[in-house]
Amino acid sequence: MAEFGVRMQNTSNFGKQAGRSRTRIFWGNTLRVLFILAVVVVVLIPFYISFLYSIKTHSDISLNRLAWPQHPTLENYARVIRENKYVAIGFKNSILTTVPCTLILLFTTSMASYVLARNYSKFYKVLYSLFISGILVPFQCIMLPLYMNIYNLGLVSTNLGFILARTGFQVSISVLTITGFVKGIPRDLEEAAGIDGCGKFRTFWQIIFPLMTPINVTQMVLNTLFVWNDYSTAVVLLRTDESRTLPLAQIIYFGENMTELNLAFAFFMLAMLPILVLYLSTQRFIVSGIMSGAVKG
Repeated sequence: MAEFGVRMQNTSNFGKQAGRSRTRIFWGNTLRVLFILAVVVVVLIPFYISFLYSIKTHSDISLNRLAWPQHPTLENYARVIRENKYVAIGFKNSILTTVPCTLILLFTTSMASYVLARNYSKFYKVLYSLFISGILVPFQCIMLPLYMNIYNLGLVSTNLGFILARTGFQVSISVLTITGFVKGIPRDLEEAAGIDGCGKFRTFWQIIFPLMTPINVTQMVLNTLFVWNDYSTAVVLLRTDESRTLPLAQIIYFGENMTELNLAFAFFMLAMLPILVLYLSTQRFIVSGIMSGAVKG
């Protein structure tokens, strides 16, 4: 009887522990879901406000900024396309600068990161430190020297000058993330390719570079985003109306006496569409690229 009582007590204790464990799991899952929903709301609020303002009239914004308009209108988008002469110029210049920047960074930083990841001598460690040290330099510190150098080259208000400057700014972060990814690729693949007679050049382009697709696509999207939305470099280097990119074309809606928020946000929504399409079409690569691009050893 004593043994039976002990068993019953152990069974009761086990049931209580299982119940407490299920309770903890339930509340843990609930808190996790609430946290995710809170993050989603925080992320979506700017998009909601942007779209809301873009379908309001100027008077609707003045009356109630966050309320849904009684008469939503797409006239703001039509006015932006019809009245802002810099829209076409901005789109053209943004494409002509963003595409070359991302392509140059895609190939040059991939090759540089591969060399830095596969060499452990002091020289390459110092070189790697120099590459990534650019992240620490504020733009305000190099704004004047940048303008003077581009001016002396005769490239102020040109797409080429903007491409050179913006590509240089993105090298540091690209090398940092891609080098970490390359360190995770097994060396056995290169050794096997060497046994089969492949040189380093052929090994990189035929074996290593295809394996870098996730991190390369991730960096391509991020670099596109940074270059497409760049305002600081553009306002310093692009001084003429014909050289304006999209961020500079939006300035006309912010005047001394009046700010047309409805048109500005309609312009913003139009400018965001290409980046949004690019992100959604490459999303499956971006998630794995960010996870695998963490800095290793």
